[in-house]
Amino acid sequence: MARNVGPHDRIARIVVGLAIAAGAYLGGLAPTAIIVLYVLAAYLLLTGLAGWDLLYKLIDVDTTVQEQPYSSTDDRAGL
Repeated sequence: MARNVGPHDRIARIVVGLAIAAGAYLGGLAPTAIIVLYVLAAYLLLTGLAGWDLLYKLIDVDTTVQEQPYSSTDDRAGL
């Protein structure tokens, strides 16, 4: 499996996943809401740690592709 989650996306997923898990643990929510939050937190943490996301694969998104730095030289033929 090739990675399709970039480094900034991975960090954001891990931080948000930990925050959601902490909120579910500390918050006085209904049991169903706690389960949903834990599942969401686990999904974000696993995809952040693995660097691969099934939903990204299904919709053909790849955040690992980095833009090339701007070059002031013009390499086109004839110039």
